[in-house]
Amino acid sequence: MKKIKRILILTAACCLAGCGGTSPTTFIHPDYNFGFVERVAVVPFENLTNDQGAGARATRYFISGLLATESFDVIEPGEVTEALAKHSLVRTAELTQEQAIAIGKELAVQALFLGSLGESASVRSGSSNTNVVTLDVRMVETDTGVTVWSTTNTETSGGFWSSLFGTGQKSKSEVTRICVERSIGTLVR
Repeated sequence: MKKIKRILILTAACCLAGCGGTSPTTFIHPDYNFGFVERVAVVPFENLTNDQGAGARATRYFISGLLATESFDVIEPGEVTEALAKHSLVRTAELTQEQAIAIGKELAVQALFLGSLGESASVRSGSSNTNVVTLDVRMVETDTGVTVWSTTNTETSGGFWSSLFGTGQKSKSEVTRICVERSIGTLVR
C-alpha cells in the first residue's frame, strides 16, 4: 500500500512540474477543408501590451514556426507590409471581411493569419519573477473572409519546481516561442 501511495505522490508531482500555462482554447471550422490552403500570409501581430517589440517578436516566431511545419508556403513579411500600406490599414488584427478578401487577392494567398499579443509581462510572485505571454491568433480564409481557425494560448515561465526552488525560469522570449509553438500545434499536428 505504501508503494502505491509513493507512486501516486510521485505521479502527481510530475504532473505539477509540467510546463507552465493552460491548454489553448481553440476553434476549428467543422466544414472547412484545410487541404485547400497552400499559400498563406502572416499579418503583423498587434501588441496590446506595454512590452515594446513583443508583437513583432511573436510575429517572427509565428512565421518561423509555420515554416518549420512545412505545411504552408508563407509569403515574405515585406510583401504583407506593402499590401497593408496600399490599403492604408493600421489596426491589422481587426480587418473586415472585405479587407481580408482584398488583401488575400493582392497577395495571392488562400489564408491570412491575424493575431494579437494580449499579455507579455513579468509577474512578481514571492521572491521570483514569472514571465507570462498570452497570444490570440486566427486564420481567415480569403475567398469569403471567414475565420476557419482560432486559438488563444497563455504560457508562463514557471512550473511547480521553479516556483518551489526559485530556479529554471524561462526568458520572455522563450515563453513567447513556446506559446507560439503550442498555438500552431492546435492547427498543424
